[in-house]
Amino acid sequence: MLATVVVSVFRSFYQDGPLEPGAPTGQGSKAVVQVLEDLGVDVQVQRHTADAAQSLREGRTVLVTDPTVLQGEQLDALVAAHEAEGSGRLVLVQPDFVTLSYFSSRLTPGATLDEATTLEASPGCGDLAHGARALAVPGEEGLHGRSVLYRPVEGADGCFTVDGGSLVAEDDGLLVLGSADLLTNDGVGAADNSALVLNALGGGGELAWYVPSATDPMGTAPQSIVTYLPDWAAPLGLWLMLVAGIALLALGRRFGPVVLEPLPVTVRPQEIALGRARLLQRAGDRDAAATALRSAAATRLADALGLRHERSLDGLVAALAEHVDHSPEQLRALLGPTPVTSDQDLVRLAHDLDRLEKEIDR
Repeated sequence: MLATVVVSVFRSFYQDGPLEPGAPTGQGSKAVVQVLEDLGVDVQVQRHTADAAQSLREGRTVLVTDPTVLQGEQLDALVAAHEAEGSGRLVLVQPDFVTLSYFSSRLTPGATLDEATTLEASPGCGDLAHGARALAVPGEEGLHGRSVLYRPVEGADGCFTVDGGSLVAEDDGLLVLGSADLLTNDGVGAADNSALVLNALGGGGELAWYVPSATDPMGTAPQSIVTYLPDWAAPLGLWLMLVAGIALLALGRRFGPVVLEPLPVTVRPQEIALGRARLLQRAGDRDAAATALRSAAATRLADALGLRHERSLDGLVAALAEHVDHSPEQLRALLGPTPVTSDQDLVRLAHDLDRLEKEIDR
């Protein structure tokens, strides 16, 4: 709990998330933004589509960090701003087929890179390489999963090509980056990723860093409370569910207090005694039967002598020796835990105990 509080306090100073411009975490992009600002680039962080579209119309370079979450109305607004006269450059990070179809018919998503790969720029890339000779991507462990290669056709250009697809593609002022990890704090330092990112985003001197937000008035998709939870909420919830399940399992296996329930019928004591005797006879447990006889006889003898609180065998034997003709050794053998080896011995024990009680009664 203390660690959670400490992390929450420190994270309150910045907004964390994929490609967040102020986040110093591995998935954030604070390093890229700081270097761009050090180079004199005016970086504005925007979270609404209307602001990003206005920046495009004003001639700024607009980076859309996650275009796949935008709705149709938002995409139409960006398309209209991009097609307006004097509009700026639009950079899309890892768009899918539907999103990309709004902006260009000459770029289509192709294969994906499943493993960590370093792609080299071909001699024909020209300015599209943005000064980078090689780009490194992490494969399926990327920020948005596998990196995407795009197939340029009919006048569109591509660079860092493998298997007919390009990691970087361009079509009439539209720049497409096939991997979000090129801009993260963890990935920007690999190979020549920083050269590509800094030259592509800082060339115009003005950059609008557009991070789509759930609070955008133009977004029409209903938002749930899950949207506003931090990234660590899901594993924390699963961990709490696991702990709760283990606790319920442990508590469920514990035996509670004995519950006394009234019998549905009245049973006579003779029937209970007879039933217990038959169970002991069937089990052949003579010692248990002898113990029951001796215990009951000792209780009755103690009551007859006024020894209600006497629980030791020696005390009972000493009290009986004054009233009967048996010696203390005989009484101890009769009332003590002497083994019973046959049915005849058990019957003899019952008769001896009965005679002893009758002798006390006299």
